[in-house]
Formats: sequence, C-alpha cells, structure tokens
Amino acid sequence: MNLQEKINQLRQIINQQLSSLVTEDYFFLELPYYENIGDTLIWEGSINFFKQFKCKCLYSASLQTFYFHKASSSTPIFLQGGGNFGDLYQEIHSFRKRIIELYPSNPITILPQSVCYESNDNLKEDEVFFAKHTNVVMCARDINSFEFMKQHFPHNRVLLVPDMAFFIDFKKYGAKQNLPTERTLFAKRIDKELKDNSWPEQIPQTAEVHDWPTFEFKAKKYQRADYICGWLNFFANIKGIKSFNRLIDFQRNHFYRKEYLKDCVEFLSKYDTVYSTRLHIMIAAAMLGKQVYVIDNTYGKNISLYNTWLKNLDNVEQM
Repeated sequence: MNLQEKINQLRQIINQQLSSLVTEDYFFLELPYYENIGDTLIWEGSINFFKQFKCKCLYSASLQTFYFHKASSSTPIFLQGGGNFGDLYQEIHSFRKRIIELYPSNPITILPQSVCYESNDNLKEDEVFFAKHTNVVMCARDINSFEFMKQHFPHNRVLLVPDMAFFIDFKKYGAKQNLPTERTLFAKRIDKELKDNSWPEQIPQTAEVHDWPTFEFKAKKYQRADYICGWLNFFANIKGIKSFNRLIDFQRNHFYRKEYLKDCVEFLSKYDTVYSTRLHIMIAAAMLGKQVYVIDNTYGKNISLYNTWLKNLDNVEQM
C-alpha cells in the first residue's frame, strides 16, 4: 500500500473508534512537556484530530502544571497517548490514575497507548484500581497491548486505535518532496528501552548514529525561551501572581510544540534511509516518505505496532 493510502486508512480508523467519544467541550491532560519529540508528535496528532469537531478544549495541562478544575460530570477528559501505560514510567502513570480519581464520574479516555509492566504486583494493583473506574475507556495502539488490556482490565471498554501521530500534517512544518541525500540514519535510542547496544550487521557502517536532537543538545532557541519564562516567573512571584503554570502551558503549546515539529522534519529530511529503534522516528520517517527499517525496543512495542498497522506499507520493513 502506498503512503497516502495508508495514512488515510489509519486516520479513518481513528475517527471510527474515537469520534463518538468527543461529545462536548473537553479537558486534554497529561501533555508531554519534556524533550522526547515523539510524545510531541502524539500531542500534535491529537490536536489535529480534535480540530475536526465543534467542541473546544476547556483545559489542558501536563502533570507538572495541572491544578484541579471543576467540571460537570458529562465533560469528557482525554489523557495523552504514548508508551507509558504500566510501571515503566511510574510518575506519568501515577498522574493518570490521580486524574481518574479526581474525576470519578466523568467519561475518561486514555488515548492510544503501549503497555508494559515489569512488576506483577503493580499489575495486580492496577487491575483492582481500574475495576473501580469503569468510566475509563482504554485505547491500545498495537495488538499486543490490546489483548493485554482486554485480559487484565475486563471491566473497562478497550479499543484498538492507531497512534495519534498519524494525524500530523508534516507539510505545515516544512516537509517537502524527498530529494536524495545518500545519507543513512541509525536512530539509536539512549534510554532504558534500547534492546541491544550492538551494531546490527544489516546497518551500513557509514550510517550516522543519533537519537532525537533534543536529547543530544539544547538549542539556543529553547534556552532563550526558558530564560524569558524564568524571569517572568521571578516577577510573578514578587507580585504574588499564581498563574505561572498557565504561562508554561502557553509556552509549551505555542512555542515548544511547534518548534519540536520543525526540528523533527529538519532532522529526518537529511536522510534517505532510516533504521530506527524509536517508534516515532519510525512513524515520522515513514510519513515523510523515507525508506524505514524497524528495530524493536525492550518490550516489543515497535514490532507490535508495525505488525498491527504498517506491515503492508511499501516503504517500511521489519529488520
């Protein structure tokens, strides 16, 4: 299947699964205010999905900037998708559960996630927790996570939904028709999800090795933005103003999110071929028309998503 056909197909599936859940003005929480561009791609795709509806976002925040807002019991609450359902990233998952406890009567949707539990005790605790919160709809972005959620959280509605990043319009952020560069990227993640530190024999020795650029250095534009925000916070404290969280929300939404998307396009446009251990470098490179080879992470989410949605896409192969 060619690229545009695949993107259209995946967006159609997302709409079929999620549109009925956007019933009125909503909250969108657990936003990714950190350096992983991949999570920002999910955020951007989610925003584009929501733009299809007349409903507006009443409140959005990250775990760092959230403070309690009253909501009617019918207000839908959407929680950011990603790869952090379980105990691999406990701070994020704990925040998700806190939101669910704060809004026990609201319809809550966990946008498409991959699942990983390292501790059986933590899994059992979550089985009990979610059995008490049947207002929560869980979305899995790959077949393994879907089957896991259905087995362990039988009291919740579980949906199989493609990653929200497939809703991104990369042309908006400078993507152009591919021109040959004769450069190859080995996108090698530098965190605990790297499965194998060796150099796979299929990857050319001339390949350039990088993770997301935001992990390798902090660009001056971000240093300046944080400097300005820091001074504004200083003066706000002097004046007794307690709205600094909203300033961070504004900065992340209107500056960081958009710049991270531009960084993604600029980074991947340098290469013709991408070997990726990172799920969203794989997704973004595929959507930009690169030849992509998928390398799995520690718990299988990359290959599971590939097998679920991308196996018949012309420019993506499992390595």
